[in-house]
Amino acid sequence: MNPFLLVNPDSIEGLLLKARCEYQLASQTFDPDLNDMSLYTTAYHSFEYVLKLQPTHEEAMLYAAYINIFVTQDNLPEAQVYCDILAFSENEDTRLKAIGYRRQVNFILGNMEFVLEDIDLMIAHYKALYPNNRSILDKELSLLYLEKTNIYLWHKEDALQVFQTFREGKAYPHQNYLTHNAVALLALDYQRLELAGEAAFMAFTYSDEQPNQELIDLYHRINDLSAKSKLNKLLVYSLILALRRFSEHLKADSIEILSLSLSYMKVYPDWDIPYHFAGTFLFDEKKYAEALPYLKKSLEIGGLARGLRRYVDANCRVTGQLPDIESLPADSPEAYYAAGCDFYYESIPNIWTEELSEELQEIKVKFYEVSYQGFYEYFYNNTGESLANEIHTFAMCCNNYGIALSEIGAYEKAAEVHAIGYSLSPFWEQLNSWGTALKGLEKYEEAIEIYQVAANYSSDYLSFSDYLRIKAEILDMTYKLGRNEKTYEILDAITEEYDSFLEINKKELTEAQLFELSEQYIIIQNVRHDLLSKGSPEDAIKAWQNELVKNPDDNSAWFMLMQEYYIIKDYSQCIACADNYQSVKKEAIQDTSRCKIHYMRGLSHMNLGNYEKAIEDLKALIAPLKIVYPDNEYELSRAYLHLTDCYFILNKWDNCNDVAYQAILCYIRNGWAWDDELLKVKLQYADALHATGSKGEALENIKNILEAYPANEEALKRKKEWKKGLFSFFKS
Repeated sequence: MNPFLLVNPDSIEGLLLKARCEYQLASQTFDPDLNDMSLYTTAYHSFEYVLKLQPTHEEAMLYAAYINIFVTQDNLPEAQVYCDILAFSENEDTRLKAIGYRRQVNFILGNMEFVLEDIDLMIAHYKALYPNNRSILDKELSLLYLEKTNIYLWHKEDALQVFQTFREGKAYPHQNYLTHNAVALLALDYQRLELAGEAAFMAFTYSDEQPNQELIDLYHRINDLSAKSKLNKLLVYSLILALRRFSEHLKADSIEILSLSLSYMKVYPDWDIPYHFAGTFLFDEKKYAEALPYLKKSLEIGGLARGLRRYVDANCRVTGQLPDIESLPADSPEAYYAAGCDFYYESIPNIWTEELSEELQEIKVKFYEVSYQGFYEYFYNNTGESLANEIHTFAMCCNNYGIALSEIGAYEKAAEVHAIGYSLSPFWEQLNSWGTALKGLEKYEEAIEIYQVAANYSSDYLSFSDYLRIKAEILDMTYKLGRNEKTYEILDAITEEYDSFLEINKKELTEAQLFELSEQYIIIQNVRHDLLSKGSPEDAIKAWQNELVKNPDDNSAWFMLMQEYYIIKDYSQCIACADNYQSVKKEAIQDTSRCKIHYMRGLSHMNLGNYEKAIEDLKALIAPLKIVYPDNEYELSRAYLHLTDCYFILNKWDNCNDVAYQAILCYIRNGWAWDDELLKVKLQYADALHATGSKGEALENIKNILEAYPANEEALKRKKEWKKGLFSFFKS
């Protein structure tokens, strides 16, 4: 701008742009330790020069006033004049800023009456400006009422105005627990117990985990009143809440919360809070049977969201069943969000069973759904209480709710929820979950766009492991779209990034971190496998060997190589790869992968004549097959058939008998028709029965075969031989 201004010295736009640049340079380079204001002073003089040429220029006045008031404080009277002029601006935003700046000037000068006037003026302005946007209105007014309360508390020392301001501001609650604490103490001084209870409850609710002396003083003041039986419900609530949060600091007896709760049940028998805390204390002590009736009673007469979570948990631990929930307690969206998180992280891992899994998932979804609906009503429909409705908490709720919806296959709703969450408070995890929902809908183009945005987050927010998984998703969907050339391009790029990262960082990474990286790399390797499968097995083997040269601990490469060797019937190499895969991945092997390992290694051992080792794998195959294919017994029947072969060859007749019978039962249960496999296992079963002395049953089994296959030579041969043996006692 300097050369430009040499030619155009009076250009307002040029001068203003230069002044803005100087201001930005000052704000970016200012060092609080050096406290050098020279760059700000330079910017200030540039704005003043603009005002010399155009005295009514509002933007220049705003900047000059701001620098004087909030940075240098060199010329406050001049700044005040600017604010007085700008307070009548036709631009609403300028007018509000000017009043706010003037408020600060008067505060610095000690003109508290003028400060209060400007606060009231701003309250009126915001009410007129945002009549239909409660979230913005509540946020702005909560700060103004906080400031107004503090002025009456610490500068005017006017208790009655403190109480009036507190009552007026209750609709726009703030989370400054120190001010709430001071209001509560003052209210106790004046015997305003209802107001003291309201302020004390807010103070203890929003306080830090480590209480300061003012909070401790407030607790002792309330506790003294408790001894005199002068507590209303909110003071009781505050007392129990403080005791629960600060029990260690207060050196409280471990059962004091329970005793206090039990004593106030007698005073307020129809109030849910004492029952809630009694149940909560016993639950935390793992006395679930004792906690259950208190939690249940609390919910019957009101209850809280976190109490509902504990009730579900305790009931399941005590009875082995989930309770019937007739109605949900009225609680805040934030409380239901916290309850959903607690249920997922603390309850489900301890009460999960296969039989309850679906219901537990529904309950988790319900917690997040209620939270989401409450937040949505507040932020979009202007209904409900303000409380602690933080927009970022709503965004996090959207993320958790959307994930839960995707888990039950409700991808359409999940995508909608994630879109709202990201628009409110962007973070990469929301994008990741949103992409998952879109992928579930097979909207691959949209999902790729979302994942691309997530992948561009900096390493300050996104670890390389997370970045790798996101890029893997992009790769996978690009392949699904049939864009092979683009797939190869992405695959080469991410492979290079992965190899480079390992080369630089491998020595500093823990075993757990390396394993996590290899897990995220699996999707990439799966796509590589799909691409390689279009060529020859030999080329695929070379490719996977190259992967292992770069990273011998790449479990997915061992897994893929195992499959390729199985395809070309190199069974010894297949077995070696399976062993290496199992050694690298250890207990983290998923059931689907476990099935493939035991199947391929088991059949490889069979083909090599290692029947004892084949039996080990085939026996280990049974349990994961039942998990992976709970409603389809085809693969299970194959495992039994192969096991029967092994036992038959080794003449282990008792084992052969048992396993062959299980194979036959699979056919019976599923109503499968006779085939060569059933015929073979029926003959083996008959031989095993005969060998173990059950000759009559063996013969019956042969008759059963002949009913289906009257000309079967093997069955006829056995019938003839065994009948002769069965009646041999008639011989002399």
